[in-house]
Amino acid sequence: MTLVLKKGFSLEKYFPLSRMNETGMVTEILEIFWKEKLRFAQYCFDELAPLEAKSYVAIGPTGRSADWTLQQMISYDRNFSFFLPLSLRISGFFFFNSFKDQEIERDLETIRDRYTPPAFPSHFWEIQITKAADLKIKAEDPFVKRQCESWKEVLVRLESKLSGISERDAYRKRYTSLTGIHTISGAINNSTEFCHYLWNLHMVNPT
Repeated sequence: MTLVLKKGFSLEKYFPLSRMNETGMVTEILEIFWKEKLRFAQYCFDELAPLEAKSYVAIGPTGRSADWTLQQMISYDRNFSFFLPLSLRISGFFFFNSFKDQEIERDLETIRDRYTPPAFPSHFWEIQITKAADLKIKAEDPFVKRQCESWKEVLVRLESKLSGISERDAYRKRYTSLTGIHTISGAINNSTEFCHYLWNLHMVNPT
């Protein structure tokens, strides 16, 4: 199903293979962005699965380890989860009107311009997942597994908070962060793109 927000603007432009209303938890406009976030997390878990603790904490060519990279992503999403309810409450005092659909598009484009993300590998789009509880951690090393489980726990909590956002509030309230004031859809996408940027820099193309 193609979600068209406005004439000429389809989210499939940004998220191919998108299908809506699968989780029954997160409101429609947020779901497509959240599913991409979960797909990215599952991709990372799969890539980390073969690592043993020694290689997981080993410093790479960029001066950072897989552990450092994952901890940065966990920290970002933990802060997102913590500050989301506060941002929603505060924005309720300042934003009374629903924003236009084009604002979501502008938000997405600003985020993409900030991180200039590379394309995901082709098998990324084959990952099927609809809720954080279904994330599969395949790491056999106990230390690596614990770190992955920490991220999963953060994502489960974040999903619970996102599921409490109504369709009306998804189009009205904003999330405030160091990168600016975002639509809620944009805030989820910003989380994914920030993590993707770190992952690509230190794990995929370290130079």
